[in-house]
Amino acid sequence: MKRLLPLLILFAGAAPADPPPFEVPEGFTIELAAGPPLVERPIMACFDDQGRLYVADSAGVNLRGGDLIKDPPHRIRVLEDTDGDGKFDTSRVWADKLVFPQGLLWHEGADYCTSPPSFWKLEDTDGDGVCDKRTELITGLANTGVADDAHGACLGPDGRIYFLPGRMAHHLKTPDGTFEKKAVGPWLMRCKPDGGEMEIVCGAQGNPVEVDWTPEGDFFISGTFWAPDSYGGGLRDALIHGVDGGEYAVRDRVYNDRKRTGDFLPVMVPMIATAPAGMTFARSDAMGFKGNLFCTYFNPHKVQRHVLERDGATFKSTNLEFVQSKNPDFHPTDVFEDADGSLLVVDTGGWFRIGCPTSQIAKPQVLGGIYRIRKKDMARVDDPRGLKADWSQWAARLGDARWMVRQRAIERVSKLQPQEIAILAGKCQGEAKLNALWALTRAGHSAAAFLGDPDDAVRQVACISAGLHRDGKALPDLTRALTAKSAAVRREAANALGRIGDKAAVAPLLEALRAGADRYLEHALIYALIRIDDAAGLLAALKDPSPAVRRGALIALDQMDHGNLKPELVTPLLDPVDAALQQAALKVVTSRPGWSNEIYGLVREWLSSESLGAERAELLKGVLVSFSREAAMQDLMAHTLREDRATPAARLLVLEAMARALPDRVPPTWLAEARWSLDSSDERLVRQAVALIRASGNGDFDDVLLRLAREDARSLELRVESLGAAVARLGKLEGALFRFLLGCLDKEKAPLLRLSAAEALGKSPLDDAQLGQLAPVLASAGPLEMPRLIGVYGRSKNAPLGRKLLGALEAAPGFPSLSAETLRKVLQGYPDEVRGQAEPLLKKLEVDTAQMKAKLDTMAPLLEKGDPKAGRDVFLGKKAGCTACHTVAGQGGKVGPDLSKIGSIRAARDLLEAIVFPSATFARGFEPFLIRTKDGAVYDGLIARETPDAIYLFTAERVEKRIPRTSVDVLQQSKMSVMPQGLDNQITPEELRDLISFLLSLK
Repeated sequence: MKRLLPLLILFAGAAPADPPPFEVPEGFTIELAAGPPLVERPIMACFDDQGRLYVADSAGVNLRGGDLIKDPPHRIRVLEDTDGDGKFDTSRVWADKLVFPQGLLWHEGADYCTSPPSFWKLEDTDGDGVCDKRTELITGLANTGVADDAHGACLGPDGRIYFLPGRMAHHLKTPDGTFEKKAVGPWLMRCKPDGGEMEIVCGAQGNPVEVDWTPEGDFFISGTFWAPDSYGGGLRDALIHGVDGGEYAVRDRVYNDRKRTGDFLPVMVPMIATAPAGMTFARSDAMGFKGNLFCTYFNPHKVQRHVLERDGATFKSTNLEFVQSKNPDFHPTDVFEDADGSLLVVDTGGWFRIGCPTSQIAKPQVLGGIYRIRKKDMARVDDPRGLKADWSQWAARLGDARWMVRQRAIERVSKLQPQEIAILAGKCQGEAKLNALWALTRAGHSAAAFLGDPDDAVRQVACISAGLHRDGKALPDLTRALTAKSAAVRREAANALGRIGDKAAVAPLLEALRAGADRYLEHALIYALIRIDDAAGLLAALKDPSPAVRRGALIALDQMDHGNLKPELVTPLLDPVDAALQQAALKVVTSRPGWSNEIYGLVREWLSSESLGAERAELLKGVLVSFSREAAMQDLMAHTLREDRATPAARLLVLEAMARALPDRVPPTWLAEARWSLDSSDERLVRQAVALIRASGNGDFDDVLLRLAREDARSLELRVESLGAAVARLGKLEGALFRFLLGCLDKEKAPLLRLSAAEALGKSPLDDAQLGQLAPVLASAGPLEMPRLIGVYGRSKNAPLGRKLLGALEAAPGFPSLSAETLRKVLQGYPDEVRGQAEPLLKKLEVDTAQMKAKLDTMAPLLEKGDPKAGRDVFLGKKAGCTACHTVAGQGGKVGPDLSKIGSIRAARDLLEAIVFPSATFARGFEPFLIRTKDGAVYDGLIARETPDAIYLFTAERVEKRIPRTSVDVLQQSKMSVMPQGLDNQITPEELRDLISFLLSLK
C-alpha cells in the first residue's frame, strides 16, 4: 500500500497532554491511547478488520448547515498502533471535506458514515490509504449544523447497515428512486451494504445517536430529546429498547404520520438531560462484562455500565457508574470494544457549541483524546482479530472466545452456499449456532427451519430472519411461536407475521391478544395486524367478549391503510366497562373531524358529573380541544359555563380548554359566557376567563376588565392580569391605575406579579409625564422587569425625557438584560443628541466572546465555598425571581428547564455562564424563537407545541400564544434568551455564590 507521507503524522514518543482526572472501578486502569497531534477533536470511531482505527475528527468550528456545506471542514483520520502497545502512534487523513460526520462503520472494505445531507459509503479503490470513492446510499438528510440531524452507521447482526436520522425535516431519496420519504424524523433506518432495500425500522428518541444488538437480535438506542415537559421530573433523555414499528415520545414534536399501537412505548432507562451519546454492547468477556451495555454521557462527563435483564417482552437495566471525571471539558461521545476486550472512550473536547446544552462559549483550544480502559489482571489475547487463524474450521470460529473473530466468521460463513450454512448451523450449539443463523440471514435466506429449536434464543433469531426475508412458508411455525413460553419469541413471531402480511395470521394474532400481553408484546401483536391490513378480518373482533381483543382490533383498524372505520362501529366501545378500551375509543373519535356527535352525550355526561378524576379531566380536556371547531361542541362548552348545576371544576376545565383551543375566530358564545364568568366569586374562574379574553384579543369587555382592575378587594394578581388584558387598547392610562402598577413593581412583591405589572406598563399608552415618573422606577428595575418596561419609551421623542431615560439606565441593575438592538430601536425616534449620548451605553451591551470569558474568569472565585441552604433561599426568594420560570422539586414555573437535578449534569462554571450570560447558553429544547406574522406583529418565546395548522409560542409572560401557520411570515431562532440577563447585578456576589452552590447540590 502506498503511503502519502505528507499526510502522515508520527507520534514519535511525544508526551501527550495530561489527561483529565478519572474515576474508574477498583481493579481497572485508564490511559491515553491517542491524543494531539494524532487526533484533535474526535467525535466517533471504529476499527477495521486489520486493527486500524478510523476516527471522525472535528475541525473545531461551530457553523450552521448552510455554511458547513460551502466548505466542509471535518475529516476522517486513520490511526495505527504499529508496535502493539495499545497506544496509537501514526495518523493520516483518510477522507476530508466532510460536512459533519457523526458515526462510522467499517464493513467489508468500506467505511459507512452519515454526513449531511447524505449517508455515505466511502472506499479506497487504489490502495493508497486515502478515500477516493464516495457513494451516496441515500440523500436528503437535514443539514442544520446541529447534532440532531443524523447519526450512524452501525452493523446489525442481519448484515444490514443501520443509521439514525434525527428529529429534523428530511427529504430522503435513494439514487435509484426505490425509496423516498419527506417527513420529520426520528427513525432507525436500514439498508443492504449496497444501499438496496432501504426501509424504516422504527421511531426513536428525538436525537438518536447509536444502536447496538444482543446476540439474539434485541436492539437498543441511545439518544436525547425523548420526554416532553408533561412527563415531569426534569426527564428528557433515554436509552430505549427498540422494536419493529415502535414509536416513542419525542420532545417538542407532534406527529400525525406515524402508525401507533396505543400509548408510546416505555423507555428502558429514563433520564434527565445527560445527553447519552455513543454506546456499545460488550461482546467480550475479558473484563467480565459480556452482555452489558456501555454508554457515554456528554453532560455529566461519564460512562455508565448498564446490566440488562429480560422483563417480559422487553428489558430492565441496572445502571452503574464506570468512568467519571470532574473535568468540565471532558465530553465523552463514543465507546467501543477493541479486539482484546478493552474499552476505548472518545472524548471530543470543548469545541462543540451549537445545540450543546452546556457552555455556548466554544473552547476549540480544549482538545480531546481517546482513552483505553483495561482490567488490571486481563490476560493477553493472542491474535485477537484472527489474522493468523485457521478459517477452515468454521464451527470453531463461529464460537471462538475472541469476539472479533466471531464477527469475522459470521461474515465469512455468509459467503458459503445456504445449504452448507444450514448444515453447519445444525452442528453448532449456543452462541455459535446463533452466529450461524445470522450468517444464513446475511446470505439472503430465511432461518425458519430452526423455528422448532428448543433454545429460545435460536427461535428468536429464526423469527427475525423469517420476518426480514418475508418467508411465507414459515407461517405455520410462526403461528405456533405466538404461544411460546418466551415473550421475546412471541414478540418476534408477531413482527415476522406482520412483515409477511398473510391474512391467515389475523386470527392467531387476536388470540395472542386475548391471552394477555405486556406493552411491548401488545405493540408487536397490534402492529402486525396494522401491517396485514385486513379490515374484514377484524370487524367481528370489535364485538369479541375480550376487551383486550376489541381494543387491539379497534387500534389496528384505526391505524391501517384500509381500516375504513365508521362511527357506528366505534360508539359501542365508549362504554365505561373497560377504561383502557374506552380511552382507545375516545382517541379514535377525537382524531376524526365530524365525529363529535358520536361522543357528544358522553362529554355532556362527564361535564355534568359531581366529580372528575385527574385522569378523566385531562382526557376530557383533550376531547374538548379536539372538537373545539365544531358548532355542537362549542355550544356545549358555552352551555356548561352558564349551567347553574355545573361544578366549578367543570367550568374551570372548559375555560382552560377554550384558551388552549382558541380557533382563528373565537365563537361569540364563548366570549359571552366568559364575560359572565368575570362576575364569579371563584377567583380561579375569573382569572381563567381573563386569560381567555386576553388570548382572544377581543376588546368588547374592556370596561369590565378595568372595573376588576380598580377593585381593591380583588387579589393583586387578578387586578394586574385584568388591566394587562385591556391596557393596550386604551387611549390613556388613568393615574390611579398607573400608580397601582408602579406599586406592583416593588421588590417585595412576588416575581410573577412584578413581571405581569412590567408587561402591562410596557404596553400602556403613557404620556411624557408618566414616563418621567416611571424613570426612577426603571433605575431600580431588575432583569425580570427591564425588558418589559423599556419598550414603552419608544412612544416619545422628547429630548429631556430621553436624557432622563439614559440616566436611569446607567445605574439600573437590569440594564444588562437589554440588547443593543433593543435599545437602539427604543431610541430611534429621539433627537440625534440623545442617540449620541447613548453610544457608551450601547457599547456596554455589545459584549464579545473574549469579554464574556474575561468576565467569567474574574468571577471564578464565586464557584467555591457557597452555602447551599442559603442558596435555596435565594432561588425561592422574591429578589432573584428564579421560580418565576424554573422548577425545583415541583416548585416553580415551566418557562425554563426543570432544575431538580441540574447539579448532576452541569459544572459550576456552566451554571455561572448560564446566569451571567443567558443568551450565550440555550438549554436544549428551550431555544427561543421569533415569529413575525404577515400583518407585522412580532412574537418571541419558546415553541410549546406544534400542530398541522398552528404554532403555539409560550412567552415570558407565561401566555401560550396560538399563531396560525398561514399567518407566519418569518420564523427564526432568536438570539435573546427568554431568561433575562443581569441577575448577577440583581443579587450580591455572596448570594450568587450560594445560588450556584445550591444548584450544584441538586442531584
